[in-house]
Parts: sequence; structure tokens; C-alpha cells
Amino acid sequence: MSDRDNAGTSQGFATTSSRRVIPDAAAPFRRLHPGPGEPHTARTDLMPANAAWPDAGTQVLGLVHFTDFQLADLASPARLEFLQKLDGQPDWKGMIPSYRPQEFLQYHAIEGMVRAMNSLVEAQPDIWDLALTTGDNSDSSQRNEIEAYLRSLTGGVVKPAAGSREFQDAPVGMDDPQYYNPEPSSRDRYKTEFGFPDAPGALSEATRSFGTDGLGLPWLTCFGNHDCLVQGRASLPGGLDDFLSGPRKPIELDAASVPEGAKTPAYVNDPMWSTRGPTKDIDPSDGRTVWSKSDYVRAHLDSPGSPRGHGFTDVNLHDGVTYYAHDPNDDVRILVLDTTNTAGHVDGCVDDTQFRWLRDQLDASAAESRIVVLASHHGLSTLNNDYGIGDSRGTLHLADDVEALLHCYPNVVLWLSGHTHVNKVTPRPGRAPENGFWEVSTASISEWPVQFRGVQIFVSDSVVRIRTTMVDSQIPESPTSTRGLENLAALHRELGANDTGSVGGLHAEGTRDDRNVDLLVAI
Repeated sequence: MSDRDNAGTSQGFATTSSRRVIPDAAAPFRRLHPGPGEPHTARTDLMPANAAWPDAGTQVLGLVHFTDFQLADLASPARLEFLQKLDGQPDWKGMIPSYRPQEFLQYHAIEGMVRAMNSLVEAQPDIWDLALTTGDNSDSSQRNEIEAYLRSLTGGVVKPAAGSREFQDAPVGMDDPQYYNPEPSSRDRYKTEFGFPDAPGALSEATRSFGTDGLGLPWLTCFGNHDCLVQGRASLPGGLDDFLSGPRKPIELDAASVPEGAKTPAYVNDPMWSTRGPTKDIDPSDGRTVWSKSDYVRAHLDSPGSPRGHGFTDVNLHDGVTYYAHDPNDDVRILVLDTTNTAGHVDGCVDDTQFRWLRDQLDASAAESRIVVLASHHGLSTLNNDYGIGDSRGTLHLADDVEALLHCYPNVVLWLSGHTHVNKVTPRPGRAPENGFWEVSTASISEWPVQFRGVQIFVSDSVVRIRTTMVDSQIPESPTSTRGLENLAALHRELGANDTGSVGGLHAEGTRDDRNVDLLVAI
């Protein structure tokens, strides 16, 4: 092994190669406990038959991959938490999940993960060069959500209950039995049906503002559908911005306004029908204005930390695009794509201008003999959204087009993505093994298993080895009290491990082949 291989445990810090957080099999509520580590296993799906095992190789990049904060303004009128009770009804597929019982602890979970990333770098200082988030950093592209996500990564004071009157205007504090409330006075459905625990004092503790450490590594960002669209689904219609900044929050549907048939296409066409039911009074806020791509880029250019713009440049601001190339060194080029479909729906595509840019970047990278790593919010499995085809964007390129292009370039070895909220490693073979690449998706910070992934790339002769290592937040497996950030982050993770309505599901950690693996690819 190379002297830069991840050793698992160093200076008290543990990756999952030496210690894992595992749910027990108890019903109805799964507690978490420490489990044995998971050694790295080799995957040779993309190697020629009978190929010799390569030598350790030289590390050319150490990258920390995390994704899908979906940091939400919990009092926002854009949120449709009340739809969660319709989970499982076919007409509502694509509109749910709309609520997470652990969401009032989202800031604490994010800070726990940022501190874990910093501890990883401190424990293994010669391994990690760069961090990368693959989008859905905010929940609904609101200014206050994006500013809060940036404070979580660059450092500053965050206010978990901001704009919600100490969570009274968030689901957790609305005294509605369809939402989880940790206080013993609540007999909500999560406690009575799913065995969720009482956590006395957690709600009050969670309202406290706290200072964030900020991510110590240089970091890059990526654009996701929740960073672009209202609730990650619809472009901003006329009148909605005024409604979002106003004093009313919907708490139920108006049955007479609900369209017939599938609800997601109807919402994408006009989300205003979801705002016409009963409401509750909230504090108005112009921070709920939905930001454009240019606003998003400008906020990153103006934020502290390195590199400036966190991948975005002044060219992005001038051209109004959110894809870019980043060269961390002379050996690697990272191509960060924008796979959001600005016309609507949750899944992705690549417009024709970006597709041609991608081809040019691949040509240049091949000429410079660079390894290419792609990053985007959507991976190939969800690059299937041609909604709005025929508009001014020209051809919308989906999975088959993009994969065929990539297979023309043997130096493309890895594609990192999020969106599905599941740990998944997929080989993408070409006509010959040397035309293949690995697609690696990492689960969400907002849901179980609340992990990030370390990615190391080694090169030896004609083989690239990609070592991926899952990392848990370095917090107690289960909360020991309701005091302090670590216990609140632990409560978030344990609640998430029992959220049957989550995007990724109860087994979002994936299989062993999706976690601690050495991925070999010929180049």
C-alpha cells in the first residue's frame, strides 16, 4: 500500500474501516450502536480478465465528498410538510417526502459533519487536498437558506430556529400530532406508531444559536435541483416570491384546488394551487426570496474561504452558468456539471451548450494527459429529465448521450454524484475495459446514514485505483442527554435511522460493495 493510503484510525479519529455505526434490529425504533470496522474490498469489474494486481501507485488526489444538506427554512411557506401523510398514494409520487422528523436538528448534524471532516484532515494531514459538495445545499433556493449553508461551511453564527419564532412556526413546534415533537407532552404519530423517543429539553436546546467552525479544507460546490427550483421541482412562477416573503404559511390543502391525476406535473406547471388551503400566521421575511443562478454564484464569489468562489468564477457570473472546470494539480481535472433542468422536475439533464463545453473540456484534458473526475448532483441513473424539450436550450442530453461521450475518453475514471440519498458504486463499462469509469453516489447529510466519503485516487502505469472510505460523524452513537451539539447531532442521526419516509430509505448505507472499496480501472 502507498504511504498515503487511509489507515482507518489515527490520533483517535475513526473511519468506518475501523469502527462503524450500526442500527440494531429492534422494532419499532432502531437504536444505534458501535460495530466492527469494514476493511476495503477490491472491485475489478472494469479490469481485463486475468489482469495482474497493480502496485500501490502514487496518490494524485485526496478528496472529501459530501452532498445533500437540503438546509431548510422550516417556517417557509414553500414547504409542504402536510403532504407527508399522503405517502404511498400513487398520484402524489414525486411530491413526497416533504418532511423529516429530524429536520429541526439539521444545523447540528451539518456542524457535526464539518467537525468530522476537519478532524479527519487533522488526523491524516498528508492525504486530503480538497472537499466537494454535489448540491442540494439548500431546500428551496431561498436566500436565507443559501446564506445559512455558506455560514455552515465558511464559519459564523447560525440560528437553527431563525424565522420560526423558536420553532413555533416549524412542524416540530406546531402542536400537530402528524409531526414529531421530542417533548414528553407530545403524543404524536411518530411516537405512537413508530416508537420515536421522548427527548425532554431537546426542542429548547435546539433553538440556541451557535458558532460554526467552518471547513478547513479548500472546497468546491455544485448546483442541485433544490438549489435552483422551488422545493426542487418548479421554476418560480409570478406571484410566488411575494407569497413566500409574506405572513402566511400553508398547513393543509384546499381540496377544491387540488388538480386531478398526477400531482408532480401539476405542481411543476403551477405550484400556486398548493398555497390555497388553510394557513397559519408567521413572521414575514424577505430572506425567503428565491435566488437565481447568478445570485447563487455571486454569493459564493463573495464568501470567504478557498478557492475563491468555491469553483465558480467571474466567467460563471458573466455567462449565467453553473458548470466549471477545476484543476487541483497537474494530474487531475475536475469537471463540475450543472445537471438541473431549469424548466422543472427533480431529475436531471445536460443542455446542448453545456454538452459541447463538456466535449471540449474532455478533448483538452486528453491532450494534457489529465485524469478526469466528473461531479454533478445527478448521476446517470437520474439523468432522464427532458421536460421543456424544444425550448431555447436546444437538445437536452440524457444518460445515453452523456455516457456515450464519456466512453470516448479513457482518461475519465470517476463520476461523483448525490441526489438519490444512497451510497452506491456502479461500474460503467465501455466497449473495452479501458473505456470504462466508476460512478460513485454518496448518501445525504440530511438523512440516514449521515456520512461523507473520502476518495483517494492513485495512478500506477496503466491502472487507476480509486479508494473510497465512508466516514461517520464523530459523535455518540446514541445521545446521552439533550444538552450540547454532539447529543443533538446524535439524536438527528438516530431519528433519521428510523424515518421510513426518507428519500434514501432505511438501508441508504448501501451494500458492502458501495462503501469501503478499491475501484480499479484501466486507462
